[in-house]
Amino acid sequence: MGIWEILGIEPTDNPAQIKKAYAKKLKVHNPEVDPEGFQQLREAYDLALKYTRNPTQNRLIEETPMLERRQPNYDPPQRLTQEISIPQRYDFTESYDHSERSMNPDDMVERFFRRAQELYDNYHERIQLENWRALLNDEAMWNVGCHQLIDSRFLHFLEEHYHLPHEVWKLLDSHFQWREKSEKLAGQLSGRFVAYLNGQLNQTMTLRYHSFGNREDLDIEAFLEWRSDALFALMENDWETAQKSLAKAHALYALDPDLIRLQGEYFLRTENKIRAFHTFDQLIRLDPDNIDAYLYRARLFLEKGDAVEAIKDCQQILTRMPELWDARSLLGKGYLQLGEWEKAQEVFQEMLSHNPSDIEAKICLTQIQSPFDRMTEPAANKQAKAARRKTLQALGLPGRLARFRQFFAIYTRRNLWTIIFLLLLHYAMFAVVSMKLEMTSEQMLDSLVNKFWPVQIKTMDELKQTPLGYQVEFTLTKASYTNILRVYDTEKHPEPKAEFIPAAKAEERDLLNSNTGYVNVGYLDQQAIIVITDYDHAKEIHDKQSITMRGTLKAMPDGEMLPVIVKALEKRKHPYQTLLVTDTYINAKPDLEEKGWAGSWLLGILAIISMLYYIRIIREISKTRKALTFH
Repeated sequence: MGIWEILGIEPTDNPAQIKKAYAKKLKVHNPEVDPEGFQQLREAYDLALKYTRNPTQNRLIEETPMLERRQPNYDPPQRLTQEISIPQRYDFTESYDHSERSMNPDDMVERFFRRAQELYDNYHERIQLENWRALLNDEAMWNVGCHQLIDSRFLHFLEEHYHLPHEVWKLLDSHFQWREKSEKLAGQLSGRFVAYLNGQLNQTMTLRYHSFGNREDLDIEAFLEWRSDALFALMENDWETAQKSLAKAHALYALDPDLIRLQGEYFLRTENKIRAFHTFDQLIRLDPDNIDAYLYRARLFLEKGDAVEAIKDCQQILTRMPELWDARSLLGKGYLQLGEWEKAQEVFQEMLSHNPSDIEAKICLTQIQSPFDRMTEPAANKQAKAARRKTLQALGLPGRLARFRQFFAIYTRRNLWTIIFLLLLHYAMFAVVSMKLEMTSEQMLDSLVNKFWPVQIKTMDELKQTPLGYQVEFTLTKASYTNILRVYDTEKHPEPKAEFIPAAKAEERDLLNSNTGYVNVGYLDQQAIIVITDYDHAKEIHDKQSITMRGTLKAMPDGEMLPVIVKALEKRKHPYQTLLVTDTYINAKPDLEEKGWAGSWLLGILAIISMLYYIRIIREISKTRKALTFH
């Protein structure tokens, strides 16, 4: 058998192609299992490399069987040992170096690991796949003795030097076949590293390494250590360590998408759904193609009951990955939540056609069937009610309106004093609230009317004429979120006290919660005004730059609010700062102080008494209906 047949390629003078063929055949002729086959492969490889130096003179190489070349009395032709110059069109690093063949195997292995250490120590070189491919072309890798020594030591080296991209792990595995030795490796390495290695090879816990740019001020190694410690802690459900590691990594570099994803997973698994949602939303803004972020956010939208937004996220995922069935399942559940039964049924039937044993899809289809059944009931109910009315008329019994009048007369007669007493109680509660708020009855009434019918504001003059404390409805244009939040640190200030700080500081101090207000600036009648909103309205402002909403007109308080906002606008070179209204703002997110008033003890007593009377008159409804049957 000729050398090219053994290597499994056509004759070539390209050393790289010969090495690639040799590496492929090594998987078949493992030196530990087939030493004779490996020896034959090695000789074919050596002769093929010699062939590349003078293909015209060495044609006898490919024509001579390997068995004949291995006879002791075989005298190779002089042409095989003739010195041939290396063609200029080949890279010297790809050529065969005779001096390396004379090196001690131990020295060759040590040189290999020195090269590996030098490569790993240079971060920007380390993350380049071609550099690891070049390392694996080191001559030590083509020597059977060296290869065995490297194979036994390389994983122990990587156990301490594991911050590598997924594609590098994949390349290394193609050379060392770790995936096939997973059971054997489990007894030689730490359980944590074996789990990490399997996650990298199976692409279930990959981390990226190309998002740092040329940040000279960043301690990349420290960041990578904290990030991987957080990953290990999440794998082991060690929430305390995960929280500490995430915080330390975040302090070094807050814009890494994989770190933000780990933060989101931590919040999700510790049942902090609000922080989890905020984190995945931030990740999508930073990395719009992050499928995991869309998937997590869609689940959280469904849990909140916001099926419309969940469906949008699922559609974003499916445009990129149509075969991601987890996203398709969430899409079906979104349609189910909206009552769009036909669309939901179509999605789950498609899932079953892909996987007939999908239990979740079957359960969801059974849930769809029940609403379909109810959709057929109204027509039958209408026919039944019409037939009943005809029967009552034929018998001379009163119709619905007449029976309602009878019910009202009997109910009022039975509960007249209870109703009068309830009206008096409500008047007393109204008086208590008026005194507490220092408002007249007319002002209270005006305030209640304003709550349900806010003042419509279209111009700045109309806003200036509106009393402070009134609800207003307005349209904000050219709006923008300023990246400033109104937060409350209840540990630092037991009594509610608002602070206005940048979003990054609020997140660092873990102050983001349902009480957080988002500071926005936008135009109202060609003049800019500050508006504080909740998260959903801030997101709408960020996405559309325009919004119609309600809020309370308030005076700008003394203190840090205005200076912090103005400083943020100046820092961002915001165009609104010269036109900004500074004496009032609109608060569309209630203050924590406003939520805190619980009224007086008298109001509480009156409310309890009223509730007892309400229970009584509600119970009287069923008694009156029974009494009505005897009239």
